[in-house]
Amino acid sequence: TLFLGTLASRIIRHWLIGRSLSSHKNKLPPGPPRWPIVGNLLQLGQLPHRDLASLCDKYGPLVYLKLGKIDAITTNDPDIIREILLSQDDVFASRPHTFAAVHLAYGCGDVALAPLGPHWKRMRRICMEHLLTTKRLESFSNHRLDEAQHLVKDVMAWAQDKKPINLREVLGAFSMNNVTRMLLGKQYFGSESSGPQEAMEFMHITHELFWLLGVIYLGDYLPIWRWVDPYGCEKKMREVEKRVDDFHSNIIEEHRKARKDRKGKRKEGDGDMDFVDVLLSLPGEDGKEHMDDVEIKALIQ
Repeated sequence: TLFLGTLASRIIRHWLIGRSLSSHKNKLPPGPPRWPIVGNLLQLGQLPHRDLASLCDKYGPLVYLKLGKIDAITTNDPDIIREILLSQDDVFASRPHTFAAVHLAYGCGDVALAPLGPHWKRMRRICMEHLLTTKRLESFSNHRLDEAQHLVKDVMAWAQDKKPINLREVLGAFSMNNVTRMLLGKQYFGSESSGPQEAMEFMHITHELFWLLGVIYLGDYLPIWRWVDPYGCEKKMREVEKRVDDFHSNIIEEHRKARKDRKGKRKEGDGDMDFVDVLLSLPGEDGKEHMDDVEIKALIQ
């Protein structure tokens, strides 16, 4: 009797849930037919933005899609886009917690991927008050001038030797040096850099990090895919996560050692004080004397 009663209650429960879903079905925007389990995933190819645009042309202006276990909407209507990005921006501001974001952005703890809330506002305030200020940008003008002179000298030397110049590499190194000197107090490319091996390792980690953050991983939509992971994406994420964390840890330890050698004589207003020095000097949350290392690493990234 107990078994039959439990079975009957479950059948009734599923029937009620099905009725509830069917009653709400008319409230969903129109969309293409869906396959079981995978939903509309198979209708998106190598250029998903074009596939989404064609679906909007056919079913639009607002289209409902089922991407595995994820409910999604898409649109190409300017008025709806304005509603999402301006009128309802607080509802849509947070980014999804993908596996890549969790592994490679310290549990979505950085400024770009943290959900809208007190933590994100604090991270943003630190960047706006201590990094992206006019005073701080001007304080590194000599570093930018120095990098520009290095760029011109290197290009001139290669031109005189009639060597081919890869502008993508040259300008990429120039831009990266400007960023790393401001953030980390270190030059990674050029005659005065840390060395070619460290520079190549740094660039390799950076490329892998951004590639994995941008990859469309089916495990985010189909939990069963994670059991197989045929391309080893999650394994690669964990490997890069470890390398990136080691890189950030070394940067922080170098700065801590330098601060100890200087006995904390430099203050935030000093022109040669980089962003990591500033972060190490800031107090943490809930009355802590210093910021947590994970927070610092997320902001560095």
